[in-house]
Amino acid sequence: MTKTKYVVSGGIAFSEKKDLEVLKKFAAKGWIVKRYKRMGYELEKREPELVDYSIDIRNLADDDEDKDEYFAMFEFAGWEHVCSRYDTHLFKAPVGTTPIYSDNTSKADKLLRMRKSIVPAVYIAALLTLVSYFVMVFAEGTFVEIAKWSFNVFIVLLFPCVLMYIALTYRSMRLQ
Repeated sequence: MTKTKYVVSGGIAFSEKKDLEVLKKFAAKGWIVKRYKRMGYELEKREPELVDYSIDIRNLADDDEDKDEYFAMFEFAGWEHVCSRYDTHLFKAPVGTTPIYSDNTSKADKLLRMRKSIVPAVYIAALLTLVSYFVMVFAEGTFVEIAKWSFNVFIVLLFPCVLMYIALTYRSMRLQ
């Protein structure tokens, strides 16, 4: 019987370093990351490991050759692929392995790739929020109620997208 545990992520845009430290502490206690799961990580009970975790953001083409080359590059550097979800890839390596991102330029590039990946979500959420707002203001009857409900949903989606964008922009500016 496999024991599993779920750890909530603070969000890569806001607390990547803290998340990775938490995963490292759990690994030392024998709770090893199995995969990303919704808004966090699923851990599995195994032998304790002294590892560092690192996250890379990379849009990989569907071409298997590119993926194989990408993961082989990290493996050559001592980093084992743990799991991926969309463009986010989690790696682990023995403590003391040279970090994936060791200089500010490469760290800033990673943050800019993360920011670039959320830009479409910001635009779509902003557009839908504006459309539902204008429908709410200028329409009548049933459309107003639907627009009010839609506006509330879209504003709830827009708020975290904008916060992530601001956080990533701020963090990348600090590194440059």
